[in-house]
Amino acid sequence: MKSVGQDVDSWCTRCKLMLAHTVEAVIGNKITRVHCNTCRSQHAYRPQQPGERVGDDRRPPSTAMRPARATTTSRSDDYATLLNGRDAASARGYSPQERFALNDLIAHPTFGLGVVRTLKDRTKIDVLFRDGVKTLLHRF
Repeated sequence: MKSVGQDVDSWCTRCKLMLAHTVEAVIGNKITRVHCNTCRSQHAYRPQQPGERVGDDRRPPSTAMRPARATTTSRSDDYATLLNGRDAASARGYSPQERFALNDLIAHPTFGLGVVRTLKDRTKIDVLFRDGVKTLLHRF
């Protein structure tokens, strides 16, 4: 169970993305309030983006239609492989005002060292960190 001060992924009502947030309030075993680590806005905890159903009873799509999910082991192997031979001192500091390219090495103040894996659109990138993939903003 998460406690106050820990990071958790939540839907940001300002950024309109699933991003890392810091837990501000927990009642019982339920996270109630968070603040976004990207834009610093405070809001209620939303564990999924709007429109997603929790416990959706519809039949899931066939495995042929679903993208393969990376296991924790393969994710850490990918991370180690991507950083192999790269100097952490050459990593660019993360800022939403900066523009990043595929395979750029990023030093994020919260998540640490990461590698840009996907350019989602003009304002979003997926970055692989030691703890997993995070969607970040860039030059918006």
